[in-house]
Amino acid sequence: MSALSQRRRQRGASEAVALAKHTIGNALVVHPPQRMSDEAKVMAMSVAADELHELVVVDLPTGAPISAWDSVAALLPRNRRGIRLVLGGRSREATALAGQWLSERIGRTVIAPDGVIFRGTGGTLFVHSGQGSGWVRFRPGRSPEWEAKRFPRPSWDAGVVDSMPTSSVGIAEPVPGGVWIHSATQHADLRKHWGRIVSGMPCQPDVLTIVLGCPGEAPLSLDDVARFWQRLDAHDRAKARFVQYGPVRLPEGDVLGQALADVLGEQVVTYTGMPVGAPAAPGVYTMSAEGEIGWQPFARELAYLPQAHPSHRETPKLVSHRAPVEGVDQIGPATYWYTPDAVIEVVQSGLWMRPPEGAQNEAAVRARPLDPDAGYLVFDAADEKRASRMRLLAEDVLARLDPATRVRCQLVPAADFGREVVRIAGPALGELTTGPEPTYAKAVDAPEAPAVQTEPEVPAIGVDAPVVDGTPAPPGAVEQTVQIGSPIDAAAPPEAAVEPPREAAAAPAAEMSISLESAPAPVTADVPEPAEAPEEPPTPDAAEPAPPPGSAAPGPAPAVQPTPVPEAAAVLPAQGIAEERAWLRRSLHQKFDAMSVSISRILSEHPGFQSRDRSSGDVLADAVAVRLYLPAHGADVDRALRTGERGPHVPMARCVVSGLRKLPSHRGATVFTASPAPEHWQLYREHRLVTEWGFLHALTEPCAQSDGDVDVLVWSMTGRRTKLLEPDGPDHVDNRVVFAPGTNFKVLDLVEPGEQGERGRILLRELAESEVDSEGRVTENESLDQLGLKSLQRCIQRWTEAPPTGTVPEAARARFGALPGLV
Repeated sequence: MSALSQRRRQRGASEAVALAKHTIGNALVVHPPQRMSDEAKVMAMSVAADELHELVVVDLPTGAPISAWDSVAALLPRNRRGIRLVLGGRSREATALAGQWLSERIGRTVIAPDGVIFRGTGGTLFVHSGQGSGWVRFRPGRSPEWEAKRFPRPSWDAGVVDSMPTSSVGIAEPVPGGVWIHSATQHADLRKHWGRIVSGMPCQPDVLTIVLGCPGEAPLSLDDVARFWQRLDAHDRAKARFVQYGPVRLPEGDVLGQALADVLGEQVVTYTGMPVGAPAAPGVYTMSAEGEIGWQPFARELAYLPQAHPSHRETPKLVSHRAPVEGVDQIGPATYWYTPDAVIEVVQSGLWMRPPEGAQNEAAVRARPLDPDAGYLVFDAADEKRASRMRLLAEDVLARLDPATRVRCQLVPAADFGREVVRIAGPALGELTTGPEPTYAKAVDAPEAPAVQTEPEVPAIGVDAPVVDGTPAPPGAVEQTVQIGSPIDAAAPPEAAVEPPREAAAAPAAEMSISLESAPAPVTADVPEPAEAPEEPPTPDAAEPAPPPGSAAPGPAPAVQPTPVPEAAAVLPAQGIAEERAWLRRSLHQKFDAMSVSISRILSEHPGFQSRDRSSGDVLADAVAVRLYLPAHGADVDRALRTGERGPHVPMARCVVSGLRKLPSHRGATVFTASPAPEHWQLYREHRLVTEWGFLHALTEPCAQSDGDVDVLVWSMTGRRTKLLEPDGPDHVDNRVVFAPGTNFKVLDLVEPGEQGERGRILLRELAESEVDSEGRVTENESLDQLGLKSLQRCIQRWTEAPPTGTVPEAARARFGALPGLV
């Protein structure tokens, strides 16, 4: 064990942390004695109950020593239920490490947030910090698994997880109650509107709310909605409800619901406003053009069917509504008994007072759409006697309405709905046609509404959503390369717009069993700085004679991998990899075509691949690249990347990187064995921070066929599990994890092999992108280092007590054993 590790452990052990616990509301709060933050109190009092886990709010000050977590573990309830942790003031990396460590420490399931927590209505908690964020399930001895985005988890949660681009100017962004589709353009009021939706719109268990548009933005295209709709399965579509929050570009004369039904080709249901309030029974309130809350219309939800021709529009079906007034009995669909000679019917535009039979102008009254700024109280007026009676009853109903609704309602005779006038349609022929009257004449004035000083209380939609930790990323921010099918994702390695030159056909990758042609032309770009500036490898002497046949050529002296020039880097260019994919199809067309059939079948069995990417052809190309790379001959690509060479291995590697991003990520310990030379140990002592410029292969559990005398354990944040695309035959590895080029690692502990056969250890922690600044400097985080170190040491203890069960075929073992960041 290194002297540094010993000093850290001694210091942590000496800093015993006293903690107290109190039960508040539905949660247990663990906090320093005599000091509990207001934030923790509010969280505990407002959070919904968890029927399956113990809710624990951990209120530790930032920078608390690692020994504080031992105190947390000691205060947890002693039962067999799992733990749901709510942590404040912690980074995603700290939360992940704390969750895994605590799970191993107490031997129980721990669910912890991987991202910022936002409090929603009804005690719901929404975890969002970009791609792959959410609640993560940690279990002893098992890899972490993505659990949900929301708590309590709605039935549609898995369908709305990550942000996705819907066009060059549009984005679909998850919110607690569903998704918000709007312009990706940043503007000053975007955060305000995002906060309103997050804090005001409830997360309903069986209703997926799709919010469209944003006040102050250009009208949203229906194509953006259609692209998002395609990613939903039939189960989630049946639960969807649309809300118009901002302007939407519609065909002339159409309403939102009908336009959506026609474009999507199936029935859609729209809210008549924004749902606000408790998740179990929210109220629906109209919204102004500025996004301000209005009043409650009587019609809540309307269903629209696709129509063959705009001139033959059917009236939408009223799906749900609120009762007109208290004390009336419902006697039919949306119809209530009021007097022996009159009923009240809820229609789109408001209420309709009419006789039980023989009502006037029925179709036109029911077809009148809702006006967000005003409601109508329509009364039947077939003749003077009936008009007088129905108006009297309508005035009585008007007086019984709540003030907010009463001041917006107008009394209108049914005869005014759908009144037709003669107009000139053709200037030359003077052809006469009929059409709907452009405006409604107010034939009967409404009685003066009673004076009211204030309107009744309505649920407020706050300007900013409360958070537990930090602030959310700008709502419009979305990665150009969208994460596909990954339950958990951390920050991806930095990207650079780089491509290899055409004239580099003689690179080592050309010696692969798959013949590679020349690569696409290069594009100038900057390569991200590594975590620590590496030493350049010694340049081999060109005049040195070649070794005699049959003898092993002396390898280059071990060195830290050089930072590749732009043309040799495998990190993804910002403008995408369309040229690299085209090159892959052209250069490897025989292998590509032969493999496409089996890969297409795999992708069809996992819809998540197709639902989150712009092009199924791009998904297929990336998946084929991963399958081509994983066998033994892919090691040539790694060797060329680690030495910073240019060549056709670069476009191949970029396609592989894109394909890996579509696979599930692995949070937790990974392991492989190696046999470092003395120079390797010295390099790790001198360079505690290294960057791996090739692909790094590891396993989720030890392999029984161990070749090296040193166990290398790496705490993974973004490594990808490749089981879905593993090759058949001798190269197949069930529990492989691959790290993408450009990943940074920190050396936590070094233990060289003992003279009595004791195995050596190298313990590493993957660094998140947020831990490395633009100049390559790493933010020191001793707490994270200690959590990672303890978690890896616990894995060593568990794996030592039980014999290894993992297996790696002999043909695939050569892919494991490369030391990260070293040549």
